Amino acid sequence: MLKAKDSKRVDARIDPEIKKRAQDELSRHGLSMSEFIRIVVTSVANDGLPKHFGIPNEAVNKSLMEMIDDLSDQKKLPHAHNLQELEKLLNDD
Repeated sequence: MLKAKDSKRVDARIDPEIKKRAQDELSRHGLSMSEFIRIVVTSVANDGLPKHFGIPNEAVNKSLMEMIDDLSDQKKLPHAHNLQELEKLLNDD
């Protein structure tokens, strides 16, 4: 167990509802929020980010921005009114 003088405080802002749900889930596993944060931060320090933790690269960011642009201009987006129309839209290049 770390002594207070041997550790540093980490603060984070989080939605109160998300915090409550996380605390409830962690307590079901016998962990406090502090213990979980300590485990995660130590794991990242020792082993790096987990492989499933994706940091978007430039291509992904460009795609996301294109999608946001398309969604903001609904006139650009094609519409499908049934399964056949949707399949045609998805298969057309």
